[in-house]
Amino acid sequence: MVMGKPKYPETAEATPAPERRYQVKRERILIVEDDRLSFIMLLHFLIAQGYEILHSSEGWEGINRARSEQPDLIVMDIRLPDISGLDATLLLKQDDQTKSIPIVAVTGCVTSEDKAKALESGCDAYIGKPVNIGCLLRTVESFLA
Repeated sequence: MVMGKPKYPETAEATPAPERRYQVKRERILIVEDDRLSFIMLLHFLIAQGYEILHSSEGWEGINRARSEQPDLIVMDIRLPDISGLDATLLLKQDDQTKSIPIVAVTGCVTSEDKAKALESGCDAYIGKPVNIGCLLRTVESFLA
């Protein structure tokens, strides 16, 4: 059988594959958050932006994951079950392996004193809960651009 021109050139077999319309980001973000609903919300919004997400629900586990996985950014809750996010941040910022990783505090602790403590502990930015998604995405982008 001899193959000739396609009978229906407008069909899918004659149509070139469409180009991807978006770039997949390769940055990895570690979310240290013990509240399941808060984590799921952050997860969905950050995945939708193309980020790869790592997760820890406890501070010590988050410290260990940061050391082993070397994420590009950490989103840190302040109230964690085993060690506070402030103490975890202090330890990460004192460690040569992790001190250059930006840490964004995302917390329900929203007083000006809480914000000052977060920044003093080494957090590079502070976002109160409930999270304004636009603010979160702009903050993340500012560190990963």
